[in-house]
Amino acid sequence: MISQKTIETVAHAAKQQAITTGTPSVFHLEYINEVAQRLADELHTRKDVVALGTNLMDYMVGVALAQNRVKEHIQMGETEAKKILDTFSEITEEEKDAVLSCVREHHGTEKFHSLESEICCNADCYKFVSVKGFFGGLNAGGGRSYEEALDVYKKKVEEKWNALSLPKYKKDLEPQYKAIQQFLSYT
Repeated sequence: MISQKTIETVAHAAKQQAITTGTPSVFHLEYINEVAQRLADELHTRKDVVALGTNLMDYMVGVALAQNRVKEHIQMGETEAKKILDTFSEITEEEKDAVLSCVREHHGTEKFHSLESEICCNADCYKFVSVKGFFGGLNAGGGRSYEEALDVYKKKVEEKWNALSLPKYKKDLEPQYKAIQQFLSYT
C-alpha cells in the first residue's frame, strides 16, 4: 500500500531532479501534479498511483536531454522509476505495475493500461495545451532562451493536443488550445 510518506519522498526526489537538470521545470512538475490529482479525484480513481506516476513520468527527461537521448526518456524513466519503487517494500507489485504504466504511457497509447495512466497522460498535456501550463512553462525557462523554448512549445502544443484522450478535458481545454494557437500564429 502506498503511504503518504512514500508519495512525499518520491515528490521530493522528483523536485530535486527537476532542480538539478532543469527539465521539467519545477513549475510544470507541481502544476501537472495538481492537475492530475484533480482529474483523479473527479474520475474517482487511485490518487496515490497517479501521484507517483506524475512525479516519475518525466524523472529522467532532463538527463536524457543532456545526453541527446530525449526520445529515450520514457524507457530511461521507467528503468529509474522501477529502481525507486523497489526501495519501498510497502508498494505491492500491482501498484508498481500501475505506476510504471503511468510512466510508460504518459505520451499516449492506443489502449491505456488503466485510468490512472490515462490521467497521467492527459495531465501531461496541460503543460502545453492550457494557458497556465504554456505561459508558466515559458516563464520558468528550463535553461532555454525564450526563442528556443517557443520553438519546442510550437511542436509540443500539437503533439499534446493529439494525445488528449479524455473527452471532457479535451472539450474544456479547446478554447485555451485555440488561444495558444492564435498566439503562436503571431510569433
